[in-house]
Amino acid sequence: MALQKKRHFRRYKKDSFFTIESDRMSYKCKLIDYCLDGIGAMVTGRSSLNKGDLVKVRLREPLLDFTGEIVWAKSVSGMTRVGLRNIERMEGLVRDFRLSDTLIGLQRTLTTGVLTFNSGDTSKKVYVKNGDMIFASSNREEDRLGDLLLREGIITLDQYNHSVAEMKETGQKQGAALVRLGYLRPEELVTAVRYYVEEIIRSLFSLETGSFSFVESPLPTHEVITLKLSVANLIYSGVKQAAARGHFEAEFPSVDCVPFFSSNPLNLFQDIELDITGKKIVSLIDGKTSLRDIIHISWLDEFETLKTVYALMNVRVIETSSEGNNFTEIPREIIGDTFEKSPDTEMAPELSELIEHMDTTCESLGYYGILGVKEHASLPEIKRAYYSAAKTYHPDMHFRQADESMKAKLSRIFSYIHEAYSTLSNPVKKAEYDRLTAIRPARLNTAQDRARATFEEGKSHLGSHDYGKAEMLFGQATYFDRSVSEYHYHYGLALMKQRKLEKAAKAMEAALRLEPYNTTYLSELGFLYMDLGFSSRAGGLFRKALRRSPDHGRSLEGLRRIDQLQSSRT
Repeated sequence: MALQKKRHFRRYKKDSFFTIESDRMSYKCKLIDYCLDGIGAMVTGRSSLNKGDLVKVRLREPLLDFTGEIVWAKSVSGMTRVGLRNIERMEGLVRDFRLSDTLIGLQRTLTTGVLTFNSGDTSKKVYVKNGDMIFASSNREEDRLGDLLLREGIITLDQYNHSVAEMKETGQKQGAALVRLGYLRPEELVTAVRYYVEEIIRSLFSLETGSFSFVESPLPTHEVITLKLSVANLIYSGVKQAAARGHFEAEFPSVDCVPFFSSNPLNLFQDIELDITGKKIVSLIDGKTSLRDIIHISWLDEFETLKTVYALMNVRVIETSSEGNNFTEIPREIIGDTFEKSPDTEMAPELSELIEHMDTTCESLGYYGILGVKEHASLPEIKRAYYSAAKTYHPDMHFRQADESMKAKLSRIFSYIHEAYSTLSNPVKKAEYDRLTAIRPARLNTAQDRARATFEEGKSHLGSHDYGKAEMLFGQATYFDRSVSEYHYHYGLALMKQRKLEKAAKAMEAALRLEPYNTTYLSELGFLYMDLGFSSRAGGLFRKALRRSPDHGRSLEGLRRIDQLQSSRT
């Protein structure tokens, strides 16, 4: 497994003793922490272990047995502290690893393979492609697709029996047999298979005993149907479905602990659709209000509240603290509509173009350019720019729309954004970066510079009536810099020319929010509202413009048209 993966698997603290064996001798060690792809340990006494050495690791608690490579070793107070990377397949006991941590770790390593769980006579598999869960299967009869459809009342017992006979006669899978017999439409089968797979994965959160292993390998394509399954959604719903009070009591120091949003954009900006309880709770999280107070002011059932907070902690969206404000507070406007937006099935063309452009230019922009800040920017400005850029390019924010190629591009851009923030938020690293770029200047164009250049290009296309290209460029300008009203206004104009009226109205509204008294914006949005059938709303905008400029011709024309429309109706 690649070295980069160790950053993504959660490390668990553990105090136990064990032995590692090299080809030369064995060493007694004290375990410091462990994760799915390695351990950290202290060798008791001096050793001749060096980076790159291979050793055999055997632990009883947690139960780990693998060949490891020493990735680093350093002397500490007469002993040797080492970091070991597991070079064999990842495996362990369910009790020693939280399932949510395993799934998130695999997702963030972009790994492909099969995750298998065994508990008694039960065996369940989750198929992972480039980090995404795409399918699952179970050897339990009650987990078969037909049994699930029968339990849910989607098919009758007679239909079930007919489909089983059809399977035996034709060798088809049961879903295909149900479609062939006319008991399910093809689109109903797709929905049923998705529900079947999600139920198998959610059921894994109820496992308390057993073992699991992950084998990194190409997937058996003849067995697997490729679905797009959100890791965050399945963790959230799976934990809530399986959670009992004993599961989360140990997670909360007390009900006086304070929940707060994760400062890691990888955690914060995930593809997740919250239920009503989840939305209510995230609306109350401010880094100051205790869990006890959230339970009180939410008017939700205490058990439901605790269960939901526990699920959000498993997804890593929130953390808790019992030591006051020892965390990075995330401004509410940065979070924005992260937990409210409806998922889109297609990526907007202007966003797709922006990602393509950024993938090829991000490194040439330099750290200041990728974040869109000046060299003298303050730490709060850098931090705010970081979260804004991370939200735009977080791979999981575009989970449903991005194909594999686009996901890879987003991952590269996101990594560079994180690298830029890590450097510019550290005074020593920032000073060194400034020194190096003074010697080898990077293209330090800011996001504002790129927005202006893109906007000017869009205006030339608008003038030549190439409205589709103008729409794309104005859209990119608003992504680069949302603070300039004329970008939104011209984006609305390009959309309006193509009769994309609802999208045009939203763009014009964005421009008007930035300049509420701009008479041009008021009148053009008024005409858009008229086209959409909102005459009274349009009249209000025309009158508002005329209060600012009594002889504003466009607004006067708009009111005349409304009067004519009303007269024709009477």
